[in-house]
Amino acid sequence: MPRPADAALRDRIVGTAAALFYERGVRAVGLAEIVAAAGCGKNALYRHFPSKEALVLAYLREMATRLDATMDGALAGLDRVPSAALVALTRQVADWVADPGYRGCPFRSYLREVREDDHAPARLAEVEVQRLRARVDTLVADLGTSEPDVLAERIWLVLEGLYASAPYGDPQQSATTAVGLVQDLLAAA
Repeated sequence: MPRPADAALRDRIVGTAAALFYERGVRAVGLAEIVAAAGCGKNALYRHFPSKEALVLAYLREMATRLDATMDGALAGLDRVPSAALVALTRQVADWVADPGYRGCPFRSYLREVREDDHAPARLAEVEVQRLRARVDTLVADLGTSEPDVLAERIWLVLEGLYASAPYGDPQQSATTAVGLVQDLLAAA
């Protein structure tokens, strides 16, 4: 008779995998290393995650939940002030990339690392990137500017520049510059 799945063990496995995947990348971390670091047996891992792909999907879902909660908190109370929400959104991304523990956006990193889009983790990563873009598009549309598509694209490029520049140069300076650029774009709109 198989043992029932233990939710606390599942959470520990996902937490361990998340830390290792985020720090070193999905391909660099094997399941044996996760088993050892989580302090569980191989059978326990496979009881919860029948494949590495299933574990990667759980990791990306966990990261999406964390990032959504953080972003929702940053935008709380700004529903009726889209310009302030866009600055807050930019500031939140800037804070992420300026954090000393930042190792890249987990979704963008996964998509760059794997380069295959025909499996569930890649589809989830793509959806998460597009969800942030949709937030930008919606907030810009709520501004009522004459060229919302142009403004949304410019703000999106500032955000993408933040993500791309994080490993290079001075992330704190990039963060400050990005927030200033978005404020300038909004003032000009």
